[in-house]
Amino acid sequence: MFIIPVAAKADHKSIPYACIALILINSVIFFIFQAGDNGIREQAYEYYFSSGLNKLELTAYNDYLPGGEKITDEEQLDDPQTINRLTKKMFDDDKFNKLLWENKIITPGNPDFNQWREKRDRFEEIKQQAVTYAFGYSPQQKNYLGLFSYMFLHGSVMHLVGNMVFLWLVGAMLEKAVGSGLFLALYLFTGICASALFGFVYPLSPGPLIGASGAIAGLMGSYGVIFGLRKIRVFYSLGFYFNYATIPAISLFPVWLGKEILQLYTNQGSNVAYMAHIGGLVSGILVGAMYKLTDKQRIEALFKQEEETDKFEKLLESGMRKLTDLDLVNARKDFDQVLAIEPGNKIALRQLFEIDKTSPRSELFHQSTQRLLRSLRNGNPEDYINFFEEYSRIADKPRATIEILEQITHLYLTTHNYAKAAQCISTILKRTPDNSKLPGFVLALAQGYHKTNKTTNAHKCYRLLTSRWATTREGLVGAEYLKRL
Repeated sequence: MFIIPVAAKADHKSIPYACIALILINSVIFFIFQAGDNGIREQAYEYYFSSGLNKLELTAYNDYLPGGEKITDEEQLDDPQTINRLTKKMFDDDKFNKLLWENKIITPGNPDFNQWREKRDRFEEIKQQAVTYAFGYSPQQKNYLGLFSYMFLHGSVMHLVGNMVFLWLVGAMLEKAVGSGLFLALYLFTGICASALFGFVYPLSPGPLIGASGAIAGLMGSYGVIFGLRKIRVFYSLGFYFNYATIPAISLFPVWLGKEILQLYTNQGSNVAYMAHIGGLVSGILVGAMYKLTDKQRIEALFKQEEETDKFEKLLESGMRKLTDLDLVNARKDFDQVLAIEPGNKIALRQLFEIDKTSPRSELFHQSTQRLLRSLRNGNPEDYINFFEEYSRIADKPRATIEILEQITHLYLTTHNYAKAAQCISTILKRTPDNSKLPGFVLALAQGYHKTNKTTNAHKCYRLLTSRWATTREGLVGAEYLKRL
């Protein structure tokens, strides 16, 4: 069973930069810096068995075991199955490994001590070349840097991908609530709390503890507290069944915490550090509670924005559904409400254009066309031209504003449609003869005609420039061209 909060959509004003940066950092470290770890690990354990170090330590471990567990048959100690079983048991025996590390198992008085110590140091030296061992957290070895660095390391591609998916799903929304700086601090703080609790509970563990899941559990804890009884959408799975549900954010607490505690006691042999997850989750809850007390207004503002977004999406969906059912009157009302929330929404503006073009003589058709063209001003030139031309064909008496005429003239000139550009320039000249953009348009049109070998048309444009705007830069250019023609 698992439950995942569905990430909120990020807009250009609230991109979760810190969350994205953490995902990139974790990925770069795994795919670049940890790339050789598997080879180093294999090299280390190949040395461990081929050098005879395994035999020295197994003999010492067999002597360390209580009488009832000790293997007394020397021939049995040479059996491969017995060696494998005893080696695994020895590696999992944290107390024995701590004593071994402290030279209390194979002591300096032991005749094999120097040989064992040299080989053991070499084994550790090879292992430490792997980033996992060098920077993963080992409570037994008290490498305190590992309390921090472990959360950026992962054991496999699936380990990384699973953690990064959870980081995005929880982090994208949480960062919007608390801000990038506090979000990053929260990730690091709860990650350290996770490893600290793990080290406190398992002080003899040789580790290495690795993975971002402790920090992510901390984010989950803060997520639940900050959003409290607010309804959030979650994706859940029960075996082969999965679905979406809307539940209070705080209800994720008992689910997540209970799951971690249950798995802790039912998966004793698991490599998953459930105690670290619990440490991260609890510390995240505490930080989230403090934040909620100090900055409630930001959280309220965020949810107000989310509620408006939900309302906006529902209205847009309702309008499209009514449009499909040919309920044009009510579809228009929905799209008008969408535009009241987001005035420049292109989907609503385009649909209003489609609705209003059924009444080409209406005032609404002129208004919806002008609003749509204004929204497309900096968009795809082809869309602008297509809508303008469709409007011009359908409208009984097209009403293009000077602003629209200037934009379409510019687009016609840039797309080399000189005939239509000339018509628009003529209209602008009639309506606003002193328009400051006219000299530039006429010069561009003249140059376009010149390039396409329409010399007569080019000559007319140059003459217009010299007669109307003789003292302008465009008029002087026109005069120079007339001399050459």
